[in-house]
Amino acid sequence: MSEAKYHSKLPMMAGKGNIRVVLVDSDQEWGRRFTEFLKTATDIHLINISVTKEEAVRAGLQLDVDVVVVNTTLRSPGYDGLDASKEILAKKDIPIIVVASSNDPEVVVEAMAVGAVNFICKAYMRDIIIAIREAYHRNPSLHPRASKVLREEVTRLKRQEFCCKLTTTEKEVLQLIALGYSQSKTIQLMGISPNTMKTHVRHISRKLGTKSIKEAAIKARRFGLEKQ
Repeated sequence: MSEAKYHSKLPMMAGKGNIRVVLVDSDQEWGRRFTEFLKTATDIHLINISVTKEEAVRAGLQLDVDVVVVNTTLRSPGYDGLDASKEILAKKDIPIIVVASSNDPEVVVEAMAVGAVNFICKAYMRDIIIAIREAYHRNPSLHPRASKVLREEVTRLKRQEFCCKLTTTEKEVLQLIALGYSQSKTIQLMGISPNTMKTHVRHISRKLGTKSIKEAAIKARRFGLEKQ
């Protein structure tokens, strides 16, 4: 298949599948392999291939399409595939599956933020097929690898939130308590007075919205603060 032929729109014709898909990707080689792989799915019909943001928006809005599969990066620097997704979703309620060459946490989060129903690494073609069917039936389940990335990102953000709220000394106190040290042992290890310890405990509980330092320590352990 020549590059020119790849870049042209596929003809609108009756296909054997009933799930109409638009692919948005400028990677000629991957697009060719994905198109061939789609032929094994008798219920899916690829009706269009778009390679630019502008083509993607036109196809998504003007064609009778059920699911759009969008690569994060097309021709422009940055995530123009995500920009195209955002523009489509602003005007049309349609499931969009974002694909990329890697599970970059920043990209996964941004894909979910623009409204994608799923994010899948391009290496998992079979999973993309499954995701298309789930999206078509409006019953999408986030791909396990993307789900793992999101969980880790949420944990990181919560840990960061903890760190921003507490002073360096307060974090040290909380880390020791979270590791299982008693307040008396923490006082000894840090070389502070009992009154200073009480002040730190009061401040930590107030900042984290807990009733006790033990409750604050449970929160800290939940988000891995004691491992820092």
